[in-house]
Amino acid sequence: MRRQGTRAKSGSGGTSRSQELIAGTSAIVVIALLAISGYFILHSGSNIKPIVLLVGADDTGSVHTQLRQQVFGILDQTVAEALPHGSHVIFWSYDVNSHQYSDIVPNHAEDLWPTEDLIMKQHPTTYGTHPGIVLKDMLATIQTNTTLNRPVAIMLLTDGEDQDPKETVTALKSISADPDVKAVWFCGATSQNGFRSMLERRWAPILGNRLIVTGPDDAETGLNKFRMLIANSTQGN
Repeated sequence: MRRQGTRAKSGSGGTSRSQELIAGTSAIVVIALLAISGYFILHSGSNIKPIVLLVGADDTGSVHTQLRQQVFGILDQTVAEALPHGSHVIFWSYDVNSHQYSDIVPNHAEDLWPTEDLIMKQHPTTYGTHPGIVLKDMLATIQTNTTLNRPVAIMLLTDGEDQDPKETVTALKSISADPDVKAVWFCGATSQNGFRSMLERRWAPILGNRLIVTGPDDAETGLNKFRMLIANSTQGN
């Protein structure tokens, strides 16, 4: 069929050549547009600013070894799949008090493992879980980074226990007042003792859409929301 079409055009040589030239030019334009679109799709992640991810790991006895392994695995997946290149990950653990560990700019999730292993070995003998303490200690780091126009996200690896919710309310109100805090993720919350529903009920009025609450088995939902919040709030800034 293509031979017949070519032969049909051959009687008007100038017109045929003009049509071929237009067709060829159109093809080049289409290819160029596809190449440009592909470039922006491949490199769209580079427009997302690095963030500072503040991680607080609940190291009390209620967070058993299996849950610790699960939530650190979710953190690793988050770093591998959602964190923009050049982002910082700053670690704390907490029980009655909070303890800051390391500030890492990971190239791979494996870069976090030495700190994760240190925290997983912690088994404090003191009684009490106070996320408000670690959130309060994170405030100074948040203020330093937002002054430098660096977006911040928080990830608490916890079953959701909280011995002093009023303390947490105070800290979260200060945190929520900062627009550069893009997400606050409570990861690992259990529903058996009502911890998860309490987290959602208490903190949604303060944090709004920035709040993420997931258990150990539905973390993919939280990861997708985290990725969206980070991308929507930092791209093009």
